[in-house]
Amino acid sequence: MPDTPTLAPAPRGKASQVGALKSDAPALAPAPRARAPKSTAVSDTFEVLTFTNQRPVRVRVSIFQEGKLMSELWLDRLQKAFDFCDRDGDGFLNEKETRFVFSDQGMVQLLANGFYQPGATGAPTLGTLDKDGDGKVSFDEFVAYYKRTAEQLLREQPIQPDNAQNVSVTEAIFKMLDANGDGKLTKDEVKAVEKLLATRDSDEDECLSMQELSPELFDPNFGGFRGQVAQPPNGGYPTGASSQMVVVYRAGRVPGTITQQVIKRYDKNGDFELTQAEVGFDDLTFRALDKDGNGSLDGEELDVWRTGEPDLAITLSLAPKAVDCVAKLVNEKAAAAHGFVMKQVENGRIVLHVGKQPIDFWAFAPVAQYSQATLKQQYAYLFTQAAGTKKFVEDKDLTGPNAVQFQFVRVLFDAADRNGDGKMTKEEFDAYFDLQDSFRNLSLSLTPTIQTPTLFQLLDENRDGRLSVRELRTAWTRLVVLEEPGAEVLTKNIIQPSVALRLARTFDRVYVQQASQAFNVNQNQVVIPTKGPLWFRKMDRNGDGDVSRTEYVGTKEEFDAIDTDHDALISLAEAEAFDKKMREPSEKEKATAPKPSAKSYLKPLEK
Repeated sequence: MPDTPTLAPAPRGKASQVGALKSDAPALAPAPRARAPKSTAVSDTFEVLTFTNQRPVRVRVSIFQEGKLMSELWLDRLQKAFDFCDRDGDGFLNEKETRFVFSDQGMVQLLANGFYQPGATGAPTLGTLDKDGDGKVSFDEFVAYYKRTAEQLLREQPIQPDNAQNVSVTEAIFKMLDANGDGKLTKDEVKAVEKLLATRDSDEDECLSMQELSPELFDPNFGGFRGQVAQPPNGGYPTGASSQMVVVYRAGRVPGTITQQVIKRYDKNGDFELTQAEVGFDDLTFRALDKDGNGSLDGEELDVWRTGEPDLAITLSLAPKAVDCVAKLVNEKAAAAHGFVMKQVENGRIVLHVGKQPIDFWAFAPVAQYSQATLKQQYAYLFTQAAGTKKFVEDKDLTGPNAVQFQFVRVLFDAADRNGDGKMTKEEFDAYFDLQDSFRNLSLSLTPTIQTPTLFQLLDENRDGRLSVRELRTAWTRLVVLEEPGAEVLTKNIIQPSVALRLARTFDRVYVQQASQAFNVNQNQVVIPTKGPLWFRKMDRNGDGDVSRTEYVGTKEEFDAIDTDHDALISLAEAEAFDKKMREPSEKEKATAPKPSAKSYLKPLEK
């Protein structure tokens, strides 16, 4: 988001105020003042409760944006708006200055549709803002005014239900792999899928998309998902996921009824108490809750799990670019001590495995994002038309026969003309527009999703919509652990409901929903590698995280030297090891290198 430009900071103090009145330089964006922490009414921490088949899991999720907690970022944005309205720079808003304040209702609309329309409706007055009646508005009172807006900044969305088309996808792929048609997949049958690269990789990217694997699922004429595939009478799939598998609450608001729900869900013998075998808690958690040491948890003991420290703490940090988004486990040692298996899929995505069921935490920033650049250009054009050959717009330029054409510019004229000289310059116009822009993409949504994954998604470890050579080669190893210990074949029982919690901008919710669809083919997606030496990233043209012999531009001898495990793929680890080795000086270079003197060591310290 663009920052409001600081061309001439608003002066502070009475003496400097007099100077400000005489100055011709407009004060567009005053320097921010130091401030004490304020109560913002913004909830940036949530409790996510997931009831897996193995055990209940409570995760505390803290939400960040642009590297700051949402409550802190909200205060920063409000401080800029407050300083913009504080024309005399005394740290308070007087009655005249309150006319430039964004209304709470208008700010809600700004978060919802990206545009603020100044007007009399809902405009705050001095009486509305000045709660202590001292005739001026402090920053505390300014913050307290935006109650409705604060509630819209970060919202949990309704649960996205399971996708009915997933079963069709799994059935089609399972049938394709099941060579003998016995409803089970052997190790040889799973390994044989790599051979399909030779016959089905139509775009020759050395990966298999779902459309390449199962073209019958897609309409060749109009594109998109064709529809349902006939399923066998017995199905063979686990029971569908319940909409109550996951619940999201604001921090500190987990209701007491949750305790009874946990007992009802996991109590197998009907004694209204939970043994460790029933509730599935790890030894550390169960011993801490079982205060009387009788080997079972009653309602009072279990309630400590509801109100105490969570099983895990995770931070989700959203950034404008997907590569800068972060999903991070706060305490990895604690997770391991409680028996959780965590996998960092990418910077912005972490997956928690509870037995066979995954819980996906994802800070999601799609490539196509909501932007106001075009809108700003349109209104900048209006400004230019109204100004003509001048470098500013006056009120007379916007009235008379031009009133309708320049209505928007006229409405914001008084607010944008920060120095009150009756002339709105282009710099003042941009500063006011950028102030609005700082709020536009601020609103975030936390969307829980319940999905029974497809077989394709289980194969697609990094969820990029394609199956790479390495994913195909490791498919059996990754899938067989989802069966019972000692299993020698794969059945459809490996398809277990999963939970995903996705943080995204409110404007991007449609992309969040699309990202969870099984038939998201990611056609024409350009995958840009972000890890490894530069030469490795440039050669990895399909972005699958490996460099194949086809992609490598050097000789076979060079390739074999880097590919130390000789699997015909240069992995990220092999590339980094080779790069490190090449950067290290040889023994001959070490022997002939001049030895630094004691003086050279001391020189940096002397500075």
